[in-house]
Amino acid sequence: MNGHGSFVVTSLFFAMFSTLVGFGVQKTAESEARQQYLPRIQALDEERQELTRQVAELEKMKIKDVTVTAYSPTEAECGPEPHVTASMAKARPGIVAVSRDLFDQGWVFGKKVYVKGHGIFEIADLMSKRHTQRVDIFFPDTEEARRFGVKQVKVALLAG
Repeated sequence: MNGHGSFVVTSLFFAMFSTLVGFGVQKTAESEARQQYLPRIQALDEERQELTRQVAELEKMKIKDVTVTAYSPTEAECGPEPHVTASMAKARPGIVAVSRDLFDQGWVFGKKVYVKGHGIFEIADLMSKRHTQRVDIFFPDTEEARRFGVKQVKVALLAG
């Protein structure tokens, strides 16, 4: 082999060797980076799964099938001050009382609820401890409240 051919072969050998070494270094760097960031990637995946679970829980909290009844400002239904709600607001059309279990889940005074087929109401009162999963719509007229009866209805807690 002449000097020129020998140079070409040597150059090709070094080029291939450099490429292989570079490839090995790159693969090692990728592997190290993967190992370095893998715990963070796994933590982010676990966090995403937890957030997905929390969103599902929030959805359950916001829309419920509950018993919907009606009440009126009588001492028998409301106690000694039937025109004053648990939130200290004046009892009026457009408000509802919620059971304490709903209240504990964020259905609190001042929030609005949509009662399917009946409209939007403001939470301003609480029901007796014996009731659960229940919303009570205020009617100024006792007879009208009685006629309303008892219904199973979807109720949504509105944002805001």
